[in-house]
Amino acid sequence: MLKNKKLLFIAIIACLASSVGAQETNSPYSRYGYGILRDQAVGPSKAMGGIGYGLRHAQSANPMNPASHSRVDSLTFLFDIGIYSTYGKLSDGINSKNHYNGGLDYITILIPLARGLGVSAGILPYSSVGYKFGSTETTNDLSYIKSFSGSGGLSQVYLGAGYKLPGTGLSLGANASYLFGTVEHVRSLPSIGSSNSYTSVEYSRLKLNTYKFDLGLQYELTLSKKDKLTIGAVYSPKINSKGDYENLHYELNSSGASVSADTITQNGVDAGIPATYGAGFSLNRDNKLIMGADITYQKWNDVKYSGYMGDGLSQSDRFNDRWKYAVGAEYMIDPYDRSFFKRVKFRGGLNYSNSYMNVINSDNKVKGYDEYGATLGFGFPIRDNLGGRLSYININFEYKKVKPKISNMISEQYFGVSLNMNINEFWFFRKKID
Repeated sequence: MLKNKKLLFIAIIACLASSVGAQETNSPYSRYGYGILRDQAVGPSKAMGGIGYGLRHAQSANPMNPASHSRVDSLTFLFDIGIYSTYGKLSDGINSKNHYNGGLDYITILIPLARGLGVSAGILPYSSVGYKFGSTETTNDLSYIKSFSGSGGLSQVYLGAGYKLPGTGLSLGANASYLFGTVEHVRSLPSIGSSNSYTSVEYSRLKLNTYKFDLGLQYELTLSKKDKLTIGAVYSPKINSKGDYENLHYELNSSGASVSADTITQNGVDAGIPATYGAGFSLNRDNKLIMGADITYQKWNDVKYSGYMGDGLSQSDRFNDRWKYAVGAEYMIDPYDRSFFKRVKFRGGLNYSNSYMNVINSDNKVKGYDEYGATLGFGFPIRDNLGGRLSYININFEYKKVKPKISNMISEQYFGVSLNMNINEFWFFRKKID
């Protein structure tokens, strides 16, 4: 029975992983760089403002800090899957547009290999591209609209391990990730003038396949019988990765048939990934209240990115060093009570970050934006029939505000709901034979 259950889980993971890709977005800012960045927070961390460097969850993997993988119980198999839905509103101060997105968000698993040694694997989003807009141009007193659209993004498949040094509060860990995906931009210029003029369509694609590494540590310090402090830090080295660029240019007649086509390919163009530094802490009081805070710094300013993608920016203007700050908390009335309500987890958090990419507007001004977020969530316990272990269904709510640093640029608001299930299975045990 146990073997069949394991095979079923493996089959589910394989099927779902094939459908997890770069996540959808509808932001015009995703026209730049690799699109909108996605953080690695999963499960409970999402509802706690996105913190994770100092968290050691018993109910889910924590890819943000691989040192936390050592927290897994020796008899536990943890499987976590998340889905999401968002409602967004874009506004330039005069016009507004609403949109919806949703889909599969991430998959993670966490298993023990030995005492104090845990292994985690999963697939996570890294960035997303998705937009569609137009700009009005005038030539020889004729007005026409250029249309722009984009899709794609980057995803990462990771494998990591965390180990707690015996007799100490120190845990060390590492994640190795395969980062892959395609960023695609389309520009269309409709025909103008005489009837034999053509519509021009241009496709630009950047394909990236590289490796990313995260090194983490956590130190647990007992402050009193009820209070425990965990301090965490993570470092991801810079990657001077290369990508493959392709440009397809078509001229279409009035019926949409191609009358000419041109293709340009360039392999090994610049497509770097920045060094990332993260630090945070969590304070656990009697397993009822957990509070924490994180700070993240990504050194984007010296990352090389191909100018072939036609963003109109120079190497010195394209990227900003990115800072993110997050605080969050989780509260449970009584973790040892059998009451359902007293074991419900209440979560909340706040975060702020600046954009890693700059944007060029119609006045040729180059600036980025600030992003503000607030989260709220609930974890509902589910008891299994073997060993009385608790799994959790988590519902998270998020509000995000994107505020541009130039007044005539587009502001964005997002309202998101995500649902994830942390399955805590009692797998790794031996039956006793009398």
